[in-house]
Amino acid sequence: MKNREMSRMLKWVAMVVIAVGIVCCALNIAQFNDQNLGLMIGLGFLIGGAQIMLFGVIAPLMQKNQEAPASSAPATEEPV
Repeated sequence: MKNREMSRMLKWVAMVVIAVGIVCCALNIAQFNDQNLGLMIGLGFLIGGAQIMLFGVIAPLMQKNQEAPASSAPATEEPV
């Protein structure tokens, strides 16, 4: 349950960051060069949002892979 909530929250955060990046890029697209600080910040938000989205998708899958072998392994040792 927590994995699903974390994934959903990260996806919403990523969407907000990407939206801020799109707005920032749209407002500063007039001078398309590396000296345009607003455009560079917008591109940074776009890249960061994509990475947050990727982490939101991959993190719950990695946690499921780590939990699966531990729960399916039979107990071979007897308690003393």
